[in-house]
Amino acid sequence: MKAFYIQAILTASIGGILYGYDMGVISGALPSLSAYFQLNSVQQEWVVALLYFGGGVGAATGGFICDLFGRKRSILITDVIFGLGAFLLYIA
Repeated sequence: MKAFYIQAILTASIGGILYGYDMGVISGALPSLSAYFQLNSVQQEWVVALLYFGGGVGAATGGFICDLFGRKRSILITDVIFGLGAFLLYIA
């Protein structure tokens, strides 16, 4: 197998790993969010569902964004946004 294919597979896998990480974070944070904001079960379901919705919107618009800005720049922008979000969660 060529090195390019292995690199592409590993790069694509990182997206799945990060998405799974986000799901783990929300499942760990949901009890605290529910207590702080006094969420009922329907509102808790909406919090979790919005994460899936965001993933769907990102998947649907990712190609257009790459066409508009270029693949490398798009990846760098989303990495910075993800890193900023992780930092904000860290200081919260």
